[in-house]
Amino acid sequence: MEAEDDGPDHLPHGVGRRLHQADPGRWLGADHQPGRRGHHHRRRDPGRRREPHRRVEPVRRRRHRRREHPLSPAEEDPPGEPRQPEARSWTDWITKLASWVAPTTLLTALLFFFGYAYTSSLYAYFGIDAGTIGFATQDLLLRSSPALYVPAGVALCGALVGALGYHLATRAAGGGGGGARTVRWICLAVTALVVPLLLLGFLAGFEVFDAGTTGTPLLIGGALLLGVLARMMYVRSTGAPYPLAGERAALGISVAIIVLCSYWAVGGYAQQKGTADAEQLAHHLYRRPAVVLDTAERLHLGWSGVRETALSDVEPGARFRYRYEGLRLLAHAGGRMFLVPRNWTWETGNGLIVPFDATVRVAFHPG
Repeated sequence: MEAEDDGPDHLPHGVGRRLHQADPGRWLGADHQPGRRGHHHRRRDPGRRREPHRRVEPVRRRRHRRREHPLSPAEEDPPGEPRQPEARSWTDWITKLASWVAPTTLLTALLFFFGYAYTSSLYAYFGIDAGTIGFATQDLLLRSSPALYVPAGVALCGALVGALGYHLATRAAGGGGGGARTVRWICLAVTALVVPLLLLGFLAGFEVFDAGTTGTPLLIGGALLLGVLARMMYVRSTGAPYPLAGERAALGISVAIIVLCSYWAVGGYAQQKGTADAEQLAHHLYRRPAVVLDTAERLHLGWSGVRETALSDVEPGARFRYRYEGLRLLAHAGGRMFLVPRNWTWETGNGLIVPFDATVRVAFHPG
């Protein structure tokens, strides 16, 4: 058998080999040099200067830094499925909320509001407007402490109970089986109380019945807080992260309403606390400093329990000629004193504003 020809494809078998052997340069080109297979050199011009050989630097391959923590198969994206955004845990939301509340300006504004609510209701009981007294901002901040002890204590105790309940529910749900079902049933039972509490809160807000100053915000805010906690426990018992992707807007609105109701309730409590302290102070005015007031002119008070005395043994040309005893110091701010008689009552009591300067002479004594 005749072997197949390795010549060009357009020539018949056998012809290409014979032509190649007769004239190799025809098929391989004029620059072909026999003896060096696979290399083709162009014919050089004798008059052309040979260029110096340039050294080619080897290309260095960039080595990719190895990941210190390679992704696990569960973290890698599944083939053919888009990657879903990770749901933020509820601790991240609490941290973000704390970062909003942390600035000193916001805390100062809240303390100022609670202090003004307490001070305003306290002196309004004595018929004096707090704006007339003219307390400084620092005074109002310090006066906010009596109105914050009880609300802060209640809030901290509630947070402690909620943290313990969340821990117990998480452990029960993590065990699976009956524990998870029990947590779900408890969450459903708590959720069933949300609607009646919200209805009572709205009825109290529209004054259908009297719930007091703090009743409406406590009913509305408490109902929403129970609903959020029950929903969080229910979702956590299933093993899913909370909040879910479609519940973030509803959760944000609920938290905003809860915070608003909290401020509303604390402000109402501050007013109630101020009125209660004013009633207590009115029945125990002996706890306030007693004032002996000397004036140059007669005041013509005629108040029960206040004694007026003309100073007859004064030297000629003396400034002060009248003395008043039986007064109690109620407040001192803005260079003025606010005095009330020691027998002050809500029905017949009066108040006296005296400048604290050289026009009067004041002596204080206990009892």
